[in-house]
Amino acid sequence: MEAGQLGAGAAAPRLGVLASAKTFLSTLVAIVGTRLEILATELEEERLRLGSIVAWAACTLLFAALALIFLSLLVVVVFWDDHRVAALVCVSLAYLLLGGLSANQLYKRLMRRSPLFAATLDELRKDQVGLQS
Repeated sequence: MEAGQLGAGAAAPRLGVLASAKTFLSTLVAIVGTRLEILATELEEERLRLGSIVAWAACTLLFAALALIFLSLLVVVVFWDDHRVAALVCVSLAYLLLGGLSANQLYKRLMRRSPLFAATLDELRKDQVGLQS
């Protein structure tokens, strides 16, 4: 009888290990699923933000270009009789200067990285610390 009891006792820890492994895998899948949901949410927020920026940038560029065109025409018409070439040179140099400043600002912003997926990375770091302790 003792041999039969040992066999039954050995099966119980094995079931406990399997149940523990199933619970661990279930928890792991839930953690990964949550992290993927956070990542998807951040991607959607970034897409919406970039779409809004592009739309407002297009409107700004359109109206700024129209304003500069009419301002340039005004300057040239005002100085048409006496200094039309000088007026055209001054307007052209002003546009060249503004274009250089704009290109410099664009370059600076392109070189600066945004903290994309910061919340996802933060949660993954917390998970890593939690698993190590």
